Amino acid sequence: MMRLIILVSSFLVALPVGHGLAQGRTGHNKVTSTATTDRRAMLASTFAMIGTSCVIPTKAANARLVLNDDGEYDEIEETDWQTAWKQRLDKAQSMSTDEIFMAARGAGNTDLREGPESDASKKRRAMAGCRDTSSREKAGVKDSKVCTTRVLEGEVDFMLNVL
Repeated sequence: MMRLIILVSSFLVALPVGHGLAQGRTGHNKVTSTATTDRRAMLASTFAMIGTSCVIPTKAANARLVLNDDGEYDEIEETDWQTAWKQRLDKAQSMSTDEIFMAARGAGNTDLREGPESDASKKRRAMAGCRDTSSREKAGVKDSKVCTTRVLEGEVDFMLNVL
C-alpha cells in the first residue's frame, strides 16, 4: 500500500508539463506557458502531498493512554467492540427493569459513586423518580408537574427517600 502511494505521488510529480488545452484552436492564446506550468505543478504537488499523507497504518492501536491522579499516563488495554457490547449486555441482564430505566435517565450506578453526592446528581436522580409513576405514588405526589416543580425548586429529599 505504501509503495503504491509513493509510486503514484512520484508519477504525479514527474508528469510532463505542456501547454495543454489553454493554447486552444486559434493559436491566439494570451496565457503564458509559465501559468500553465505553475497550475500543473501546483496540482501535481497537491496530489503528491495528499497521496503521501494518506498513509494508513495497517495495525490499529490496541491501547490508549489515560492521565491518572499523579499526572502520569497509564496504558489501558482496549477491547474490540463485540466484547465491549457483550459486557454491556451481560450487565444489563443482571439489572432489573427499573434499574435499567433509571440508568437510562441518568440516575443509575449510585453504588459506584465515590465521595459525597453532588447537588446536580441528587436533582438528576429526583427528576428520574418524578418520571416514574410508582416512585411518585410512593412519595405521595400524584401529578408529575408538581413533582418536577418541587425538584426544580431544590426540594429533592422527598423523592430520594423513596428511591
